[in-house]
Amino acid sequence: MTKLFSALAVAMALAAPASAQTWSSNAPQIGPVNQPEGVLIQAYPASTNYCQTGYQPVVVGGVICCGKPNASYTPASYSAPQSCPAGTKGCS
Repeated sequence: MTKLFSALAVAMALAAPASAQTWSSNAPQIGPVNQPEGVLIQAYPASTNYCQTGYQPVVVGGVICCGKPNASYTPASYSAPQSCPAGTKGCS
């Protein structure tokens, strides 16, 4: 009985890579993903481009990644806080 279990375990171990290869070859082919409408994809000015051919660094929702821009990059500008004496209303 132990010889049967040993032989079965060896057979299963040898068949595992074959079943994995069969599964991966049957995996669905994913086509190109459609770009959602109304999403602002800004070009990001970078000195080097590590993206695939046809893509460039872009900013989507504050995250830098590779893609095709549909708007130019405009960095946020910040102004210095106003000086406001203590107790004065209307200052923020």
